[in-house]
Amino acid sequence: MSDRSESPDSDGESGPHSRGDQPPARKRQRVRLSCLECRRRKLSCDRGFPCERCIKSGTPDRCSYESRTGEVVNASAGVPPQFAQLDSRRFGLADAVAGFAQRDPDVLRQDHDRIRRLELEIAQLKTQLLRPGASASFDGSTIAGTNSPATQKEETSPQDADPNAPRPEVQECIDATNASDEKVELRFFRGKGFRTRYFGPHNASMAFVELTGLCPFMRETADEWLRPVIIHDRKDRKRRQEDRELMFDQPDPELEALLPTKEEADALVGIYLDEFEQIHRIVHIPTFKKEYEAYWTPGANKRYAAFTALLLAMMAVTSTVHTHESLKFVGMMSSARHCAEKWIKSADDWHNNQSQKHRRLIHYQVACLLYLAKRVNTYKKKRFWTGSGALIQNGIAVGLHREPSHMANKITIYNQEMRRRIWTTIQEFDMQASFDHGLPTLLSQLHYDTSQPRNLDDDDFDENTTELPPSKPAKEYTYSSFQNLARQSLPLRLELSRLLTGPTSDIDYDQVIRYTNDLTQEIDALPSWDTNVDPTKTKKNPLIAYTLLHVQLRQYIIPLHQPYLKLRKQNSKYQYSEIIYYNAARDIVLLHDKLYEQGIRALNFLREDALTTAINLCSVTMLQPRGSTNMIMINSHHTLKLIEKCLSMKEDRLLRCGNNEPWGYSIMCAALGLLEAHLGTKPSEVAKSSSAERFVNLHYRLLANQEPPTSSSQLAEVGMSMPPPMAAGTSNGLALDVPDRPKSVTPFAFTPSMPSAPLDPSSAPWLMSNGDTTQPFNLEPSLELLGINLNELWGESWELG
Repeated sequence: MSDRSESPDSDGESGPHSRGDQPPARKRQRVRLSCLECRRRKLSCDRGFPCERCIKSGTPDRCSYESRTGEVVNASAGVPPQFAQLDSRRFGLADAVAGFAQRDPDVLRQDHDRIRRLELEIAQLKTQLLRPGASASFDGSTIAGTNSPATQKEETSPQDADPNAPRPEVQECIDATNASDEKVELRFFRGKGFRTRYFGPHNASMAFVELTGLCPFMRETADEWLRPVIIHDRKDRKRRQEDRELMFDQPDPELEALLPTKEEADALVGIYLDEFEQIHRIVHIPTFKKEYEAYWTPGANKRYAAFTALLLAMMAVTSTVHTHESLKFVGMMSSARHCAEKWIKSADDWHNNQSQKHRRLIHYQVACLLYLAKRVNTYKKKRFWTGSGALIQNGIAVGLHREPSHMANKITIYNQEMRRRIWTTIQEFDMQASFDHGLPTLLSQLHYDTSQPRNLDDDDFDENTTELPPSKPAKEYTYSSFQNLARQSLPLRLELSRLLTGPTSDIDYDQVIRYTNDLTQEIDALPSWDTNVDPTKTKKNPLIAYTLLHVQLRQYIIPLHQPYLKLRKQNSKYQYSEIIYYNAARDIVLLHDKLYEQGIRALNFLREDALTTAINLCSVTMLQPRGSTNMIMINSHHTLKLIEKCLSMKEDRLLRCGNNEPWGYSIMCAALGLLEAHLGTKPSEVAKSSSAERFVNLHYRLLANQEPPTSSSQLAEVGMSMPPPMAAGTSNGLALDVPDRPKSVTPFAFTPSMPSAPLDPSSAPWLMSNGDTTQPFNLEPSLELLGINLNELWGESWELG
């Protein structure tokens, strides 16, 4: 029987021994060919110097062999002389080694060392290329699948998972250890697509990486002891991933029950894509339209809940902007806004119930659309600033503030550009909320390196794009022109935001002049597109982006010069502030008015410029002495027309949304009356009566379209009455003897600047002519039916002033 202790791989000096007369020979210890590290881990070894397993585990310096004499030799330095014969036999090079034996032993050892170092470098390169997300194959060619776009699911198919691959957390730890110095801040940028997570350089994971040997130890422990557990766990994770995919594809009957007809949905979606998408890029229009058509196709089974929530949020943005055939009011709120509020609440509830870990592009699109809908419909106005701040925080948590091309092997070209667009949209939301509330923005102290979105149309790239086209020139208008150009002025706007929200003592007049010049240069650098476009030929309307680009820069001029308006009487140099202040407010009104002439209401509903500029124009004109011949007073009649334009835009918005916040319109009416009294165009009492009548008349128009209609008997119960319109000849209040009249009597008729809604005589008898032209208009009725208390409202308005 052969001796099992002997190995055929030994050096061959031992042979069969006779056991007859001789004493039992001592068993000779065989040569151990595996490295000590693989023997300790009980794994197979290829017996290289160092072996492949030690190289792949990242511990080539721990690979060592035991010689026949018991000496332990480290294998990372190459093949030692005592192992040269074994190494040559292993590779079938015995004859070659014999031929080299005649050479100088030192030269031979240097050759062996050089060969082994080269082999070690090649093995390390192969290890890098075998890692997930590698961008090249063994022969150096690019792997085509690396840049292929992810589907909307944005997750690797469970069937593609390698059962022998390390756990993700172990692999991430190893990858973080090997991160290059120039990308050290991105070492904790995990995930792919939009399912990413960003950790700063001082998070707890940094301590794990800094602990030398921890990652290799975890890898070895997992390979040796936890592999059965890992396989079982991976199967469970695969099942959970499949469950998530099935759940994502499921429809939501409760959300679908809120959808309008397809015809109405088409109209609302069309307005959003034509107007709002030209300033805030949230969806990729061709991709959205493709899914939208499939969504309404019978039997397509494409009605998954996320897209339903996206549609509801999108329609909520344009519900009040859209011109409805018959718009009714419930209380002080229009039926269109009631629908928008219902859609916002439902989509918001759905979005809040989604997993924070398994988010996709569509979840961030829904979040942006919900914020946009809340601003347009003035829904929870006091939360605009905190809402935009929450969007910024969520964007930072997933790394939207970092340039996605740094993670090109995990984020497709399509998702890279969509990440840039979503981040820029969130930035603009927060910048405007910060300006409106006078509070600092989170962006002012944030380091971000995300590039500006390229000036491209959506047709220039899609989900299958492997290389993004170069950005078009700024003079060529695209749907992304606003985002591309707005990013260029963002550093200046951030600096102004820090200045205006900080201590006022830090601002001196020289700084104000310098920042004004910087703003003027940014405005002058904006391209001048052809704004006279035919809407029947193209949906592109450069006037929308042109207006917002100018307005968001000019708005900073007003608070910069505000503190110096009253100092002109002390120092004439501050007269410059009056002129630049007046010009900025005037230009903002004219820009909005030109947009309004084309029937585009997106910016008027998205911003409060009509209110703020009307007050600004009134305040700067009120500071001028009567009879002055300066530029502001000479243009005072033009100023009154500008404020009338602001009131018209505000009235149009209220007649579409409702007047659930009546104080803004009441202040505008009072400001106009105050300015008219100051300029002498109307006596003081007539100006007061005119502003009050204008305010109440708007509410009568809202009341006339109540659903169900308000009957004349209900009006009689609260003591309401309204006269017919006065004759045109009595519209001039200057010729009336106002002091002889009670203050509650209107001495003149008011003709609203906005066209009146069609009225039902049975529901609004007070607006019908009854031939009695002497009936006074009582300005002190009980306005319970209107839902407001006029006395409290006007008292609050004056207190705010």
